[in-house]
Amino acid sequence: MKYSLRYLFIMVVVALCSLNCNAEETTPNDTVYFYDTWQQLFDKEPMGFSVNPPLFALTPYEVYFDTGDYDLDEMMLRNHLAMSLGDSIMLMSSQYLKKNFKGDAKSLEGFVPVYFNEKTAFLTFQSMSLRDILFGKSLNDEETKYTVEFYYIDFVNREVRRVTPSCLSELLEDYHDLQMRYEGMKDYKKQHIIQDYFYKYVDRASQDFMRPYILDLVESYPVE
Repeated sequence: MKYSLRYLFIMVVVALCSLNCNAEETTPNDTVYFYDTWQQLFDKEPMGFSVNPPLFALTPYEVYFDTGDYDLDEMMLRNHLAMSLGDSIMLMSSQYLKKNFKGDAKSLEGFVPVYFNEKTAFLTFQSMSLRDILFGKSLNDEETKYTVEFYYIDFVNREVRRVTPSCLSELLEDYHDLQMRYEGMKDYKKQHIIQDYFYKYVDRASQDFMRPYILDLVESYPVE
């Protein structure tokens, strides 16, 4: 990959913020591409596209179609594995994840940002309470600075796992030096520490020649 997943995360969040984080309808001047298999994602060969579709961003981590036809909007979410805004911002269908993976996939809604390379993949999501939706909440507020959560896609066990301190410690078992460093941190439960060591895990796992490739694990995992 040309860029690390950490750098892609920063670029994608900045770009998605431009869709409007305050639950207002947006119409980006861009082409949305649709993907139905992981092979299409890796080959960057979409099965179709739409120019300037109406999108609704509840947050930069929860995006919906807003055509005015509820059934059509739900069909877009249900019938595609992922979509991309332009050639860089990739969003995965929460419906696809709920259908194909157990665990914390049930916590995700809409299309959510996904970051992947040949061996690892994860999602980002920020839960919004009813109060947040009704009265608004700025992602720049100090209180929300580290509320974005990471969700690791475990292809071996077909599970989506929210990256908590216990989950991260388990993931780091394969890399004992990182595990010891993480568990020795005084503030290991704080979100920015979790985020930092999760990135370290992703970097290490991505370079691990013993880890299988995603495409060797997913087989087809098609949208049905």
